[in-house]
Amino acid sequence: MSRPDGILFSEEDPRFVIDGSTIPGAGVGLFAKEPLAAGVRLEVIGALILADSPSDVCTTYANRHKFRVGEYLLVPLGYGGLVNYSDSPNMKKVIEGRRVYLEALRPIDPGEELFFVYDNGPPVVEG
Repeated sequence: MSRPDGILFSEEDPRFVIDGSTIPGAGVGLFAKEPLAAGVRLEVIGALILADSPSDVCTTYANRHKFRVGEYLLVPLGYGGLVNYSDSPNMKKVIEGRRVYLEALRPIDPGEELFFVYDNGPPVVEG
């Protein structure tokens, strides 16, 4: 099996900024840098892998952040992986084919942190 030379993932979007999360212990989060209208989308970029494959096993560190896309899992490698969990989300997950988006549920103000509900429930805080 040949090995690819590598895939470069890079994301720049002037609508968003990374900063310290408003959730204690969550680390960083993703924030709106400008007003976002309801329905605005952020495409979640990353690596699409087969569930229960060696690639899935090798990326267990990212299990809380993986997005289920049918029989696949999307390991986020950009802004989408920084959107934290909340019981009161302002974003929702939308799947179209093999693409994943986070879509604003309502207007979002500049400086407001972005949140959605994880498929696998809230993160477990260890400590």
